Order: sequence, then structure tokens, then C-alpha cells
Amino acid sequence: MKLSAIASKAAISAAFLCISTSSHASFTEGFNTPGVLPAGWVTTNLSTRSAIGNPWWVAAGIEDEFGDIVVGPHAGNGMALVNYTSVSIGSGTINNWLISPVITGLRNGDTFSFYTTTVPDSEYPDRLEFRMSTGSGTDVGSTTTSVGSFTTSLISVNPGLEVGGYPEDWTKYTVTLSGLSGPIDGRVAFRYFVYNGGRLGDNSNIIGLDDFSYVSSVPEPGSVTMLLAGVGVLAGLQRRRQTAQRAA
Repeated sequence: MKLSAIASKAAISAAFLCISTSSHASFTEGFNTPGVLPAGWVTTNLSTRSAIGNPWWVAAGIEDEFGDIVVGPHAGNGMALVNYTSVSIGSGTINNWLISPVITGLRNGDTFSFYTTTVPDSEYPDRLEFRMSTGSGTDVGSTTTSVGSFTTSLISVNPGLEVGGYPEDWTKYTVTLSGLSGPIDGRVAFRYFVYNGGRLGDNSNIIGLDDFSYVSSVPEPGSVTMLLAGVGVLAGLQRRRQTAQRAA
């Protein structure tokens, strides 16, 4: 079926509309450089006695007591990690954050995904929350239970803190944004949130995070350019067909 002149114009108009509303490009983060937190990512540890506790970090894998890697990355050369040492000594509440760069033009239909896991046969339950905040700030409050501006909960992994409830193999989680009144700028964050955690706590061990992805629902400029090129070819074929009909 040939594209009519009216349909051609409509397609071109739609393509230009996509250009005019284009937002932050989709991106992925593989945490592939051990020892280096990716640019734009921010850590904040509000756990009990967090002054000398460990924030999130990037490593080549989860190691055992002998320094051997027992859980490698989902892909690539590294992964993000956080563990019970968020509480420096004793036991307490873990409230440890890994916050993304600012994402402009978040809108309904955008999707986020990530992979996470812990060590096999863990006796100490873990919990991970995935949250969103509007604006460019990184405010997570100032207490062991606060969330600051990250009031929107998108995903909770093992919300009941059950032993064996955290995935012991790399597992993918995906969420699609909805309910937004319009495009917004914002950040998303991973919150390691565990009661009675730490070296002497009954909860908290270690979790790994890898292959974070943000996919915008708006076509990126390159895709729109290809769409325009295709529409142009179809429109040209339509003109040739009309010319041939007139000549006949």
C-alpha cells in the first residue's frame, strides 16, 4: 500500500513533534570500573553510626573471606555493591543511598530496569528500594529512616526482610513510569534499607547491583532523523505515482 499525500504530511508532522518534545537520551550504566563511582552518581549513608561506615562502591565482584570472587558481575567488569558495613560498628538501621544523575524530561511510559543479587544461602535478609524524586536535588533527609524528596517508591526488593527473600541469582526488575501530570526533571535512587543491620545485627549481608537502564518513551534524535528519511522516500514515491497518473 502506498502512503497517501495526506498520510505523508501527517507522518512528517508527527516526526517534527517528536523532535520538539525530545527529552534526555536513554542511557545505561554498567558500573564497569572497579573503585570508581560513575560520573554524576552520588552516595549518601545515613545509617546508624555511619560516620566511618562504608557507602556504596564499585568492585569486580562479591568476595569471600579469602578474597576470592564468589559472585561476579551480571555483565562487564564491575558491579555496584553495598553491605552490612554501612553501620560502622555494632548494630543499627541501615539507610544507605546510591543516587542517579539528573534525568531531564521524565514522562509517563519511560522505563527503568536493573539487575540485583546477593550471595547464595544468605542467612541475613536484605532489602533494596528503588525511589524517585523530582528536581535536581539529592536530599534524602538526615535520619536513619528519612527519604527526603525521594518520596515516590517504584520498586521494593524483599520488602518483608525475609530470609531467602532476596534473589540469589541475578534478577531483572523493571518499572514503567505512570501517573505523571507532565514531563519532569528528576533523579532515581537505590536505597539499602534494613532494620537491625550491621555486624552484630540479625539482618543485612551484601547486595550487588548491575546493568541499570533508563529508556525514554520519546524517540531520540537519530531515530527521528531515520523516520524523516523514510517518510521522505515514501512521499517521493507518492509524487512519482501521481505524476505518472497525470501523464497517463
